[in-house]
Amino acid sequence: MTTAFNQIKSTLWENKQEYPLTVESLKQLIEHRIPFIRIKGFATHEECATLSEQSNFFTFNAYQDVTPKIEKVGITVFEYNKIGKADYFQEVEKASKLRDSIFAASFNPLERIMDKFRDCGAKVRIASEANYGNYYAGLIRKIENGTQLHIDFAPVEQSGWEVCTVTTQLSWTLYLKLSDNNQGKTCIYDRRGTPEDDQYKLDSYGYSDTVVKDADMIAFQPYVGDVLIFNTSNFHYVEPMNGQRLAVTSMIGLLPSGEIIFWS
Repeated sequence: MTTAFNQIKSTLWENKQEYPLTVESLKQLIEHRIPFIRIKGFATHEECATLSEQSNFFTFNAYQDVTPKIEKVGITVFEYNKIGKADYFQEVEKASKLRDSIFAASFNPLERIMDKFRDCGAKVRIASEANYGNYYAGLIRKIENGTQLHIDFAPVEQSGWEVCTVTTQLSWTLYLKLSDNNQGKTCIYDRRGTPEDDQYKLDSYGYSDTVVKDADMIAFQPYVGDVLIFNTSNFHYVEPMNGQRLAVTSMIGLLPSGEIIFWS
């Protein structure tokens, strides 16, 4: 894509440079000028350990029709896209209470990340739907077997939902527990998805590697307590993890109004 991306990618790889969350880096990420932002030390190891331990008291459910298996506590628009909007919002209150009971044992990472965006001058809120109310936000998720190559972009996937009106979609992920083996990297390609890419789709969400042929790629290693933010309309995948990979995550979208919304 852009020369700017390639120059920054080279700097990150060769000089090990990373970008913290600032007004400027957020603008650059939204504009696809840098591949990702890392917030180091977003949470302490003690905070992460407590959230991890608390989450073990609850049942993790696997995404339907997704391979390799991904398990989570919480609900996603992705899962309810074909089931129906009304069904999703019927589950929001229950899922939110469960999430809050887990966060209450340590701290609320969703509120903390929203405050970080406010510190950058952004107007942020939880996504909402007329006649339904707020969306759910804040999955607790295990991705230990990796993922397929895919994109996440609501304007393509969630027609008829408020989130489909976003112009840019990011995600944030706080890593709570990781096996110490330098695996489980997230790999991002310098290739944004388009409707024409449906010809490369393999199943409910995965794509053939052909779609990123000759595209540049950058990988980031997760660390406990760090938050990683990247643009999910770029093709990406997670490498398999021989062990545990537990995180808190949600989507972030920029609306035409300039507001930033969070949802899962």
